[in-house]
Amino acid sequence: MFHIIPFAVGIVTGAVILKLLRSDKTQEGLEKAQGGLRSATVSSLEAIESASAKARARLAEKPAAPGGPASEGPHLSEAEAAMARAAAEPVTPGKPAGTEGRAS
Repeated sequence: MFHIIPFAVGIVTGAVILKLLRSDKTQEGLEKAQGGLRSATVSSLEAIESASAKARARLAEKPAAPGGPASEGPHLSEAEAAMARAAAEPVTPGKPAGTEGRAS
């Protein structure tokens, strides 16, 4: 008997919601909200487009490094190179960083 009460309440609630959704005032509110979301989306997309155009222009005007091809990496000392290699190695739990390639 008590299992029928939530079912009946759900049916009544659904009927009331459908009646509200079909009213003209609700439809106008939904259309207004849709228009607001559309304009916010358009302005956001325009801002993204503008920012990417500025970034593209900034990257395009950057000259190549003098004295060699752009593919050459920065020149590091041996100590700096060793630190960079140690930082790039994956860390295994229980082992200190920089000991992955070494025999124990």
